[in-house]
Amino acid sequence: MEKTTGPRDLGNLVNEGMSALVFGVGYRVGIVDQFMKTKQPCTAAELAQNAGMKVRYVQEWLNCMVAAGIVTVHSGDRFELPYDEQALRTHGHGATILPILSNMIPKLEQVLPKEGPRGYGYWGPFLEWWGEYHKPEDIKVWIQKQLLPVLQLKPCKNFKLLDLGCGYGRYTIMNAKEYPDCEIYGIDPDKESMDHAVAELAKEGLTNLRYLCLSGAELPKDWSEMFDFIILNDVLHDAYEVEGILEETKRVLKSDGFGAAYDPPVSSYPANLTHDYMARLFLPLSMFSCLPKSLSGPSGEGYGVGWGYEKRRATIERHGLRLVKVGDLDLDTVQERIVFKK
Repeated sequence: MEKTTGPRDLGNLVNEGMSALVFGVGYRVGIVDQFMKTKQPCTAAELAQNAGMKVRYVQEWLNCMVAAGIVTVHSGDRFELPYDEQALRTHGHGATILPILSNMIPKLEQVLPKEGPRGYGYWGPFLEWWGEYHKPEDIKVWIQKQLLPVLQLKPCKNFKLLDLGCGYGRYTIMNAKEYPDCEIYGIDPDKESMDHAVAELAKEGLTNLRYLCLSGAELPKDWSEMFDFIILNDVLHDAYEVEGILEETKRVLKSDGFGAAYDPPVSSYPANLTHDYMARLFLPLSMFSCLPKSLSGPSGEGYGVGWGYEKRRATIERHGLRLVKVGDLDLDTVQERIVFKK
């Protein structure tokens, strides 16, 4: 499809934002879920009855969605939501970020002025939303498509893997289940995230996974040349200690090991961002969370998602790490994964 030239209509931009907010409310309170359970097309009264809600509010929600072109009207004022369940759940949950970001506006307003603080750390509601965005089935697909090709670079049955910046540990736990004969370590400097991960680990009863609350820029001295694989999933663009993290990654990676950094597939160059779907998805999240987080420490350049693939790749190479091509994508192509070795 040919890209649209010229500036977008700002009125449409605002209208789409309001429609997305209303759609997210409908998903959050259960209207969308009930729509999927109710035989379509249906009336507003039928939908309200099944959802246990007031008819008039459901009518207004439907009117909003009809005006936005999301809900289709049939004869007799019967309504249809013509999307498959996966799309509705994925984008419905995605739309619920809007009120969370709205509540973060005062935090962003404080850091924007020159005299304001450099940044701020992760915000609990945002982390919870981000965690729920990745369902178990999505994590399994990610492991197959993004991690497995890396693990195949060094076939071994009893590898040691470090998940540096594991957050709530959802990916780490899934990896520990997938590879029960391997030793897996998950570290993160955020205590709240680590407490959550440790609690989940206790429920699972896995014995091949260990969590530690550590900074990726200050790993234990006795970890040198310890790991066959190191993954940094959504870490580098959020971090203010990128230089230290890459130095430590290089130190604790075995000489025949492989590292993989995963970040949003967004270009470093503004001219490449116009009408780019991934840029439109991830850069607003970066504005509210990733960029302030990358500026929340005493040092750091403030990377965020806008740092981009090309500059991230150059930074990894500057630390003496050699890039490795995995899969069909050329290394010059903007992508989520950057694989490297010593």
